Amino acid sequence: MRLQRGTPVAGVDPETARNIARACHDHWSSTPAIADKVHVPAEELAVMLDQLADAAYLQRRDGGDGGRVEWNTTITGGALTMASFLKPISRTRAEKLLAGVLERAADYNADDGKLYVITEIAVFGSYLRPDAVELGDLDLAVKFTGRRPDANEPDTVFAYADASGRNFPTLFATIAWPQTEMLQLLRNRSGYINVHTEDITRFTDDWRAVYRYPATESSPAQ
Repeated sequence: MRLQRGTPVAGVDPETARNIARACHDHWSSTPAIADKVHVPAEELAVMLDQLADAAYLQRRDGGDGGRVEWNTTITGGALTMASFLKPISRTRAEKLLAGVLERAADYNADDGKLYVITEIAVFGSYLRPDAVELGDLDLAVKFTGRRPDANEPDTVFAYADASGRNFPTLFATIAWPQTEMLQLLRNRSGYINVHTEDITRFTDDWRAVYRYPATESSPAQ
């Protein structure tokens, strides 16, 4: 997804909309909690949240902590969290970016020290449109599983995070580190690569698997 300064997202300033999505991405957050993160008054934020939800960037649920409304991103909202103000790229550039992702996925899976194994990468969005000469970004959906039976056990995850030598601001960030690291490695700091972990089949039928592990006859050679 590509943003343009001065062009609202669902009636919300594009940078503010992106910050809101990032504040509740992949976890349910209350309006006050999001307001604290994005530094927008709660009353103003409530209007923005409704607008983003109506445009399918966010989903809402009632009866959360203390009976308050809570918010989370949809797959479109997930794309918004990674959206940039960068210029469009050519299809040739997008193909090179995809080749790099597949190479890094193979390297990741070859590292027995990682907690996860990437089992599938699928591409969707504008990349699949043959008439698209320029693309705003490269949208990918990733499936993964534990490399060993205790991969998701708290002791294993905390030990892995501690071994990274990083300082994590929250418990959630610590627990999420194995997945965060994997996604960061795939993106390789590129603002054009969006990596999603949601089940994209809930939102679109237009996707194509470009990597599977172990490789199958129908999947590209790794």
